[in-house]
Amino acid sequence: MEPRPERRHGDYEPSGIRRLLGAAGRLVGFCAAAGLAMAIFGCVLLLPECARLAKARYHLARQQAINAELAELVRANERLIANLPDDPVLTKRLAMNQLGLWPEDEVVVPAVQRMQRPPPAVVLIRRRVRPQPPSGWLLDAARRVSKPGTKRGLLLLAALALFAAIWVFPARDPGRRKKVHPPAP
Repeated sequence: MEPRPERRHGDYEPSGIRRLLGAAGRLVGFCAAAGLAMAIFGCVLLLPECARLAKARYHLARQQAINAELAELVRANERLIANLPDDPVLTKRLAMNQLGLWPEDEVVVPAVQRMQRPPPAVVLIRRRVRPQPPSGWLLDAARRVSKPGTKRGLLLLAALALFAAIWVFPARDPGRRKKVHPPAP
């Protein structure tokens, strides 16, 4: 029986499937660690800006609803002013309600109950639907991430995860190189 040749470290050459599986494992590990690092970077950098954008959109939509209500009120008051000279009953009611001027030939009985309808010069407009404020989780997460200590810690964690992805999962396997041994005498 012949003695089995000794194997030295690095003499072993894995088969093609093992090399392919090893490369796939390194790729998956690198993508997972680098993806985690990029997700942390994205959260730290983008969450406060997304919260600021959501607040700005909310304030803008709210102001647009208020402006639409006010524009409708202006149009209604303009119609009222335009119709006032042509409508003697409306003019008489406005003089009675706002100025306290009563006609001499009429008897006015004050209402004992509260009036169901508003006075004649009051213009009622329908209230627009106001937008909902931004979601609480976004503002809460942005507030937490914006704290200086938390921000530094998360950035350090992301840098360490990216360093680990590069260091632990290299593109080439250093043990794969063939070592050239001098011929045995």
